[in-house]
Amino acid sequence: MYRKQKNESDVLYILNHLRNDDEEEVRAIHGDNWKEIVFNDIMKTDFDVLMGVTKNGDVPVCMGGAWHIEGNPDNVGVVWMLCTDEIINHKLCLLRELKKEFKKYDKKFWYLYNYIYSKNEFAKKWLKWIGFRFDTPKPLGLKLPKGFEFFYRVNTRKGLLEEKYNA
Repeated sequence: MYRKQKNESDVLYILNHLRNDDEEEVRAIHGDNWKEIVFNDIMKTDFDVLMGVTKNGDVPVCMGGAWHIEGNPDNVGVVWMLCTDEIINHKLCLLRELKKEFKKYDKKFWYLYNYIYSKNEFAKKWLKWIGFRFDTPKPLGLKLPKGFEFFYRVNTRKGLLEEKYNA
């Protein structure tokens, strides 16, 4: 899997070929117009989108990112990723690229979170590998759709507040 800049055709390809768990997840969150909503969100964002493609660059396999959501403090972000079935053939590359990507996120965010479809075991594995936790109740006021669970990652900060961030 190799990186590429996002473009309309690659984003549409991924949305048209989503893994079943990813499609169920976005349908549950966004409803019947999920594809249009997700496409527009991705194309209009100013944040970088990690676009993973096969070695020869002709088949998109995943896209993801982390960005600020309106109303969140600047150093808190929401992380997301959508994949095609082809990602199974690129698991090691995905993990290598995620490690690089999260070094960038750690410079921007001290806290990353989102919620995930409870049966999306593939995504849970890579989230746990990169340091996300599933061991806390959801924050007050966050409404989780039925069948979803909350996850988060705290970026360790050195200095006076280190204990607070790791609590």
